[in-house]
Amino acid sequence: MIDSPEVLHNDQSTLSHRELKNAAMRFRVTLAVGLVLGLAFALTALPAGAGKPGTPTDDSHSRNMRLVGETGDDRPVETWEAFFTDAAFQGHYAYQGTWNGGFRITNISRPWRPKPVAEVDCGTFQGDIGVYGDLVFRSIDTPIAAATVEETCDAPFAESGFEGIQIFEVDKPRKASADDLVAAVPTDCGSHTHTVVPDPKHKRVLLYVSSWIPESGPVYDNGQPWGHECSREHDKFQIVEVPLRHPEDAHVLADVPLDGGHSCHDIGVLLNRWRKLAVCAGMQAIVFDISDLDEPERLRGFTAPGVTMWHSAALSWDGRVTVMGWEPGFGEAPECEALDPDFKKSIFFFSTETGELLGTWVLPRPQSAVENCTIHNYSVVPTRKRDVLVAGAYQAGTWVVDFTNPSRPRTVAWSDPPPLDPSAPTLGGTWGSYWYNGFVYQTDITKGLKVFRLKDRAVKHAREVRFLNPQTQIWPDERRHRWWR
Repeated sequence: MIDSPEVLHNDQSTLSHRELKNAAMRFRVTLAVGLVLGLAFALTALPAGAGKPGTPTDDSHSRNMRLVGETGDDRPVETWEAFFTDAAFQGHYAYQGTWNGGFRITNISRPWRPKPVAEVDCGTFQGDIGVYGDLVFRSIDTPIAAATVEETCDAPFAESGFEGIQIFEVDKPRKASADDLVAAVPTDCGSHTHTVVPDPKHKRVLLYVSSWIPESGPVYDNGQPWGHECSREHDKFQIVEVPLRHPEDAHVLADVPLDGGHSCHDIGVLLNRWRKLAVCAGMQAIVFDISDLDEPERLRGFTAPGVTMWHSAALSWDGRVTVMGWEPGFGEAPECEALDPDFKKSIFFFSTETGELLGTWVLPRPQSAVENCTIHNYSVVPTRKRDVLVAGAYQAGTWVVDFTNPSRPRTVAWSDPPPLDPSAPTLGGTWGSYWYNGFVYQTDITKGLKVFRLKDRAVKHAREVRFLNPQTQIWPDERRHRWWR
């Protein structure tokens, strides 16, 4: 995720929404635009093809993946910015978070013509989203001066106050609104991201809530009505329990110590019949056995040279390979230029059992100095035939990687658009890319939702699922995930 502590945790009482937007969208460094652009124009483009990268053009993609539909910034209501974050999927709907202002629901029953149908204007930074049944979950990761659940929609920023999880009960996606908000659960140091962990056997859903290291953010010990706290020693993640029949009773169930992991950025979860694992992406990659969902048991931690903070985590479907990525430059800087070291623009594949680094995949298309770029959020295609990853990389677009042999991962397909603005640094691009029921969905910061059709034998035997949440892998099994409403 894009992390700007000095932006998110400044005293914002004197800043207007427009000033906040400009601050959040501004890069930290001055970039040598002219030199790099001259080099980019001098390069000779190669034909578009899977694994054969060339210079960006107006239609830069592999021949086996093409854009079939997009929403653009086509929003049912006007909020103060077009800044889309992560996305979750259920049935014929995509739920797309917005950085400041709630979430949007898009009908994707016809992927070639996705249609936004509702927008919920409720909530603030940073808006990661999850869905299960009628429930929609949204993360807030900056304190706001809210005293009630309803006030979490639009309360002003504060040095201390509510931050955590908002819960909406959306019975009719086409009519979703802020009135659907039913609960707000405070979590220590807020919720930078959350991972949906369904537990239908016990008629509940758990949220593994990760919180960013509060090195430059506020430290507080709240009293009533919320009672949560944030300290420099935040070395845990929290579990929120949401009863499916009474979501208004949601509460923090447990703290999970990280023992030196300091925090999790994202938490990847694998739930299938043969393995139940979680991976915290923090100062280390920390693997947990979650056979008992309430009490994750730490198995091991590992990292790689040069990586200062892991960002995203996933697993192969058999649990043997842990997939890790990180975010140099906080997602705002151009970290995928030709002269940048490979470890800044790589996906890492580890042995889950030993922590041994098995191999890396390096982004093959160099980006320019005006394109913010790191490997960002991704999903693993549900197929037993191959291990295939779909990944977003900000202005480097969407990439599909086969890591069946993690020591020699290969590029399957890609879509890499030209810079948003070839004359100046601009913040935008792909927040995350996900495989969902035969299509690749790209949630784009400034351009809404894009839909790609991928035709390749690597995904030929992919299974369909009823829902998909960021960081959550559940092998398709209709019997295990009935709606209890």
